[in-house]
Amino acid sequence: MFSHLHLPRSGLALVLAAALGACGNANVLPPATVPAVVDTLALWAVTGTDIIHPSAFDLLNNQVVRTDRTASFDFVFDFVVDSVGDTVAVLLPRGGVGLTADGGLQLVGVQWDTLVVAPVDGYETQKPVRLAVGAVVAARSRTQTCNFGLTSGLYAKIQPLDIDRPNRRMVIRILVDQNCGYRGLQTGLPDS
Repeated sequence: MFSHLHLPRSGLALVLAAALGACGNANVLPPATVPAVVDTLALWAVTGTDIIHPSAFDLLNNQVVRTDRTASFDFVFDFVVDSVGDTVAVLLPRGGVGLTADGGLQLVGVQWDTLVVAPVDGYETQKPVRLAVGAVVAARSRTQTCNFGLTSGLYAKIQPLDIDRPNRRMVIRILVDQNCGYRGLQTGLPDS
């Protein structure tokens, strides 16, 4: 087929390398297919509330869950007493409730609309992340293997809209990027 081509060995190697490179780049993600949307939901403290109320969130399945029914969640809501004796709202990563310290949470110092790409690192995997109404938290799910072979977590941003201490309940808005390997935190299809 290539009998009429007379390339030196180095030229042939370059042609083969270019051909193989065109077959796919392992560092390029396949096109995103799941648009990200903002949801508003309630979580109840994992301590001091009726077990029928969901206290945790599963980023991989994008849903609230009860901790008595599954350990497949990425963070839990609760109230704790801080070092000065104040009762404060917190999110606890998996490692903070005795599960594998996979994934994590990070309080970010930006507004909701400003956080458009999740941080790569800096996630707290063990300690509680203190919450306040309006604060923004980036979240990374437990690790999964994507259908195209990459091992990654999913990313999300969370913002408390109401913290109801008497009823031990919190209302949040959350956006989860369900596209494995992507870190985009805007509505619609991510490009990063």
